Amino acid sequence: MKEQRRWLLLLNVIFNMVLGFILPVNTIFINKTLNEPLTVAGFTLMVYSAMMMIGNTIGGIMFDRFSKRITLISGYVIAVICLSIMAFHHTWPSFAFILAVLGFGMGLSYTAINGYTAYVAEQARGDSRIIFNNMYLAANMGIAVGSTAVGFIFTHSIRLTFLLPAIIFAISVVIVLLRGNVLDSYQVKHEEKREKVDIVESDPKKIIGNTRFMLNLVVISAAVFLVWVGYSQWDSNMSVYMLDQGLTTKDYGLVFTVNAGSLLVIQPVVNRFISRIFKLLKHQLTLGIVIMALSFLLLPNAHTFPEFIISMLILTVGESMVFPTIPALLSKLSTSKNRGTMQSIYSIFGSLGRAVGPYVGSIIITSLSYTSLFVAITVMMLIIGISMVGIRELD
Repeated sequence: MKEQRRWLLLLNVIFNMVLGFILPVNTIFINKTLNEPLTVAGFTLMVYSAMMMIGNTIGGIMFDRFSKRITLISGYVIAVICLSIMAFHHTWPSFAFILAVLGFGMGLSYTAINGYTAYVAEQARGDSRIIFNNMYLAANMGIAVGSTAVGFIFTHSIRLTFLLPAIIFAISVVIVLLRGNVLDSYQVKHEEKREKVDIVESDPKKIIGNTRFMLNLVVISAAVFLVWVGYSQWDSNMSVYMLDQGLTTKDYGLVFTVNAGSLLVIQPVVNRFISRIFKLLKHQLTLGIVIMALSFLLLPNAHTFPEFIISMLILTVGESMVFPTIPALLSKLSTSKNRGTMQSIYSIFGSLGRAVGPYVGSIIITSLSYTSLFVAITVMMLIIGISMVGIRELD
């Protein structure tokens, strides 16, 4: 079990290191280097995330019905090919096409990693939130390393910006080929197996009721979508906003470094405290989403680096309650037969939010203002955060 978690954590760190490496620079690269309008950059990222959403959907089906390991490797191989091409050929509009295919590969891998997390969590005793929290911390360690490194590498070499992630994913393929049997193992002692099967076979959908269960999924899906619409602004339009305030690409990268680094302190403290107060995950999600919403109210008047850091730290407190808890809640609603599919809900609607967010944000900014965008995000997050209270959750 420990070895299984260790390799899964490593793969999660590597995957998010690549995300942290390539996501922050895409908008800047398209807008500032390729000289395309901000709306074009937003639309391109929307297509990228839409393709990632398709990859999420197919990945969930492949994970449950075909092969967990092949699902993960397939995504990696597609990503390696795309990133290698982008390293040596990054002109418009071929860059947009290759980026879209990259999104599909990333979607396959992302869902597979989430599916593996639920697979491991099913075997754990006690609160499964611990595993999801650890995976989220690992993800942010990867993002911290990736976003910090790209802030320096991007200014010196476009080729290395895409070639290094390709090499890193190639290493991941080797890891899965050599240690895939450990990841796929189901490590339950013989005397515990009967009890474990009984737990798996009790279908939450039947206990909650079909109508209420579907309502749960609708609310959760809407929450994932809207939270990522807001959060994706930091991955896209906020880069241009900060540059317009006189800050640099390195400053923008360091914001993500502070975000990921502070999570190492904030998440263990906050979740230990919150888990004692709220026994139901939905209450933790409500509080977390509300805190995330309030962080955007500071941005209209933010002009200096410390002000952006304060907003990010408040956002970090909220996300530490939200992002690892939603997969944990979906895990509680799943069985052994639909684990990958249920986890793909988080991946799909997260990708949809990341797809729509940058483009819609760029339209609001162009038509109205950055302030209008930040207020709209706050309002929609508050509404969906409060709606989470209506979820029917099993004890």
